[in-house]
Amino acid sequence: MTDKPIDWTPDLTLPTSKSTVQHFAAKAGGDRLVIDTTPWGEADLSVNGRSIAHIETAASAGDAFRTLEAVAEDFEAGKGVRKGARRDQAIEDDEVRQRLGLPRS
Repeated sequence: MTDKPIDWTPDLTLPTSKSTVQHFAAKAGGDRLVIDTTPWGEADLSVNGRSIAHIETAASAGDAFRTLEAVAEDFEAGKGVRKGARRDQAIEDDEVRQRLGLPRS
């Protein structure tokens, strides 16, 4: 993907190390989006302060971020607000692996 619709900005005021949470924020379509990631592959996506997705078992913080970035892009494109869409749910490991193009375990 060369054209990213959401421009994520890291919170540079937080310390960076192998044991800290990384915080990324963006504004898109009038919404404030936030992704928080941990080095061990756990991450949360919230829109306007409301949690809409959580990952517990990604292989790394980068994998978790990329997955939630795609979820955020889908949400902003209108896929996350369709009738009957489930929100505030954990994304299972197999879903993460499928989204990243990795084989299922």
